Amino acid sequence: MPHAPFRHVLNTLLYVLITGCRWCDVPKGEIWASKSAAHRWLQRWEADGTLENLQARTLGIAEERGLINWGYGAVDGSFSPWKRWR
Repeated sequence: MPHAPFRHVLNTLLYVLITGCRWCDVPKGEIWASKSAAHRWLQRWEADGTLENLQARTLGIAEERGLINWGYGAVDGSFSPWKRWR
């Protein structure tokens, strides 16, 4: 099977990571990689440290440009496996 272009893989991975959508809901079209190709690359990049380096570099650039407000943070716990306290 031919490799998916890295730009398409990155588009798909960013879409999944930003929106939190399920793999089965990944968009289809000319600018997207298949869900299996994107997931395969995500696993590879996680294992070899590429994803961590990409995240660090992206955060570094955003911080340099003043795009991050470290004084504010939010956490979405709607998918947390923890049970509610009574």
